[in-house]
Amino acid sequence: MFKATPEGARDYLVPSRMYPGQFYALPQSPQQLKQLLMVAGMDKYFQIARCFRDEDLRGDRQPEFTQLDLEMSFVHRDDVLEVVENLYTAMLPAVAPEKKLLSSPWPRFSYREAIEKFGTDKPDLRFGMELIEVNDIFAGANSESLDLHWKPRRNQMYHRSKCADMSRREVDTLTETAKSLGAKGLATIALTSEGVKGTAAKFVTPQEVEAINSRTAQRKAT
Repeated sequence: MFKATPEGARDYLVPSRMYPGQFYALPQSPQQLKQLLMVAGMDKYFQIARCFRDEDLRGDRQPEFTQLDLEMSFVHRDDVLEVVENLYTAMLPAVAPEKKLLSSPWPRFSYREAIEKFGTDKPDLRFGMELIEVNDIFAGANSESLDLHWKPRRNQMYHRSKCADMSRREVDTLTETAKSLGAKGLATIALTSEGVKGTAAKFVTPQEVEAINSRTAQRKAT
């Protein structure tokens, strides 16, 4: 227990029996211990700390969690990334041998690259669902295209194989999922042996369909 300090989250307060009207706080982070060690002249340290935060429950927030905390002085970004990567690469077989790393060394993305490819700065690479930019394909001012009918801020798409036979109910479910995550809607184009179908089929030209097909083939090749 520590004296409460102003940080980003609320403290869990514990009343003091010895000092009526005064409270201790459960540590929401190891910040004070960290500061003591750094003042003492230690340029690097790590600790596994139990943290408590008086948070409303959300998908990425818990009231109690264990935190691996690092503090390093006189280092650059790549130094920190290398330490963390080596640490987790060595730790994973010992702590969770049933889990496997997708690749080693780990792939690295800039913030901009992650947003452009995945729409988030914390992508789950297990699914391989990269966004494909198609703004230029639908940029024609006079074409019967998505750009004219939906006027989205950005035209991006996912490419998935073997989904052309999905039912309308399945497509509607995906559309509702997209809306729940902030999208205005979901336009689909499916290439089948019988031609083009999907919710956006009547709005695209044969030239646009061919351009989309060519771009998705290039992405698969890379």
